[in-house]
Amino acid sequence: MVEVAVEDVKPSRKKLHIKVEPERIKEKKDEIVNDLRKTVKIKGFRKGKVPKEIILRSYKQDIEDNIKRELMAESYEFAIEDNKIDAVSDPVFTEVVYDEDKGLSFTAMVDVKPQFELKEYKGIEITAKPIEITEESINDVLNQLREAFATLEDKDGDTFEEGDIGIIDLKTFTQKTNYPINEFGGENLPVELGKKQLIEEIESQLKGMKVGETKKIEASFDKDYPLRALKGKDVVFEVTLKSLKQKKLPEIDDEFAKKINKEFKNVDDLKEDIRNKLKENKEREEIERQKDELLKKLLDEYDFDLPESLVNQEANQMIMEYVKEMYYRGADVSSEEFKPQKLRERFEPEAKKRVKSTFILLEIAKKERLDVSNEEINQVIAQDANARRMNFEDVYKEYQEKGVLPVIQMEILGDKALDLLHKNAKIIEENQEAQKEAKENETKEDKE
Repeated sequence: MVEVAVEDVKPSRKKLHIKVEPERIKEKKDEIVNDLRKTVKIKGFRKGKVPKEIILRSYKQDIEDNIKRELMAESYEFAIEDNKIDAVSDPVFTEVVYDEDKGLSFTAMVDVKPQFELKEYKGIEITAKPIEITEESINDVLNQLREAFATLEDKDGDTFEEGDIGIIDLKTFTQKTNYPINEFGGENLPVELGKKQLIEEIESQLKGMKVGETKKIEASFDKDYPLRALKGKDVVFEVTLKSLKQKKLPEIDDEFAKKINKEFKNVDDLKEDIRNKLKENKEREEIERQKDELLKKLLDEYDFDLPESLVNQEANQMIMEYVKEMYYRGADVSSEEFKPQKLRERFEPEAKKRVKSTFILLEIAKKERLDVSNEEINQVIAQDANARRMNFEDVYKEYQEKGVLPVIQMEILGDKALDLLHKNAKIIEENQEAQKEAKENETKEDKE
């Protein structure tokens, strides 16, 4: 009762020409009418006793719409199963022609999984960069700890100087109308002079101010200025210095080490702990860098057509996250930088890499028979729930309704496949790589 012709639009897209015979339309029509007879209420008739002719007359358009919708859905499912089409997108139905006497015909455009042969993925050469923890990096952490444990004391003098912390009130007005711009201002704001915590137009004028002094600072901002509140405006900043503080940094001694961790006996213990943690972080970063290098080499080995819908979906998601983040940072998302075409040009190449790598890694996972347990999926959801300060059950239900669970499963599978590639990679120390290149160059010169 269903005829299907498959047209290859391109390697990752197919067009299905589907025709449903009139007999199936009649069957579907009877099914829908019988279901309606059980539920509809029409004055003068008992429930379930409404004549078929009256239902057909009263619900003619609804019946026809339901016939088309249900037959298109079920015949499309039959078409992709019967023709073994691995669809990766929702179908787009077009060219719909409905006639009870001649049948239903339509086309379905759908993106499909790309076909490619897996190449050798074990033993890929990648470099390992040396990990070095310098005294300078340890001292940087020590200074950060000193800053974190610093105390504030009132400053003896009343002049705002570099390194001081000033408590200020900041108000902003338009120059011509003196209209307040409440989005850019606040009371009792702590500002450490020299740390560039405020925009240059304000901070450059703070040095030398006296406690109790109020200063008015005029500034103009062009239409491309990134902060929405100030974009394209001539403004006056009104700054009042209310008080001055100075930071008192603790000495780096054994007592300070014990304050950081009661198990530390002296500064050497603290430094050793810092060294170990820095090393752990560097090692994690190096492994991620190696995986990036590995993935890049893997992608270079393949060239196949990518499903356009998935690339668009990935690019749109990346753009949405970027615009949202920049908006909350105060950027003007109506500026030239955020025009759709500019964003598309910026994010589409990375979107293509992500989609391509997903197909390759999932194919490797399939060949290696990797799987994902419910516990692993639940761990990801639990992390998201904690980050969002929500109950696990609520987040799980949300992801289930939005169809996110299969996406999480694919991401975990991809990570496992990449871990497998890294475990089986041929890792060459950076100095060995340099020696290898030098030897290859010598061989070339000898041949010449």
